[in-house]
Amino acid sequence: MPNQSVRARFWALLQGAWRWLSARPWLRRALLWGLCYYYVRYVYYGEFFQASARTLDVLALVLQAQTMLIYYVFGYVIFPRTLYKGKILEFVGTLFVTHALIYQTNYWLFYGLAKTGEPGRLQRLWALVETWGLWGWINNGTAASWSFFWTFTVVIFLLAVRAVIDIIRLRTHVIQLEKDKLQLELDFLKSQVNPHFLFNTLNSVYARVFDTDESAADLLLRLSELMRYNLYETNQPRVALTSELAYIQNYLDLERNRLEGQPVEITYAQTGEATTHTIAPLLLIAFVENAFKHGVKGATKPAFVRVAVQVAGGQLLFTVENSVFPKRQSVSPDPVKQSGGIGLDNVRRRLQTLYPNRHSLTVTPGDASYQAQVTLEL
Repeated sequence: MPNQSVRARFWALLQGAWRWLSARPWLRRALLWGLCYYYVRYVYYGEFFQASARTLDVLALVLQAQTMLIYYVFGYVIFPRTLYKGKILEFVGTLFVTHALIYQTNYWLFYGLAKTGEPGRLQRLWALVETWGLWGWINNGTAASWSFFWTFTVVIFLLAVRAVIDIIRLRTHVIQLEKDKLQLELDFLKSQVNPHFLFNTLNSVYARVFDTDESAADLLLRLSELMRYNLYETNQPRVALTSELAYIQNYLDLERNRLEGQPVEITYAQTGEATTHTIAPLLLIAFVENAFKHGVKGATKPAFVRVAVQVAGGQLLFTVENSVFPKRQSVSPDPVKQSGGIGLDNVRRRLQTLYPNRHSLTVTPGDASYQAQVTLEL
């Protein structure tokens, strides 16, 4: 029992230390690079060269600088932009250029150290490097191998660990996005109470009022088209962009009729050819709904909702702008996020799921207006 108690306290101490370090990433990195320097200075070089302390310090510092530079450039820039995107030739080309620069650095490093006249393995190694020459990395396999392993031995291990961590994070992110997508679909299904019944009822009412009130019949027809689109066209992963935009226009027409007589300006402008493109269904309507909910509802002063669509070069630029009143703005500074429907966070997650690295979402709050702008690569 006493041994178990000691082990429990020991593990608790380790866990506490790890949590403390996890909250201080800068300290964690400093410890890592400190351990690397110690290994290179006192083990990797110390046992091999048996040189003076000054020479070992210079060698260790140069290798440490090379290791850190390669790690951060490759781990944070080259890997994400080339290797992770399957651009193998670009990655190999970058590695080739890096190796060339490293060889040149090592060549002049040993040249400078050899000039000190310090005897031992350093002089013998320089004599070998000198015979390879500045272009040894490209015309001598032994020289290329020596330079590569001399500099990359430590950093290869660090980059391998970095790559594994990136893969785990990416996989975790993908799993979370899939969960969010399923949750969004479930929430959408839950929000449709007896949709087929409502759709059929609308058609019946439309048939009854068609001969007596054409204006009311037209409104019912537009509402029926909204229901039909929701029920029968959005079960596919992608729909025609023209259908999605027609859905938004029908929604705007219904709002115009509902707000008739109130000081509300509702506009829709579209440029570019949309007939050849597709889009994920019901992706944009949340912004329009929020514009009415937070920019028009209960307005006693002139208000507006402006929707603009631009299609060009395989891209869609969708902009929704609505009026904001000071009192309402102080209560709800982020109309999209405060929505009772799909909030800004959920819309962002859906965009990340459906258009990874192919979209941008910008919200611009102002004193008199609030603008949401979505750019998609179609």
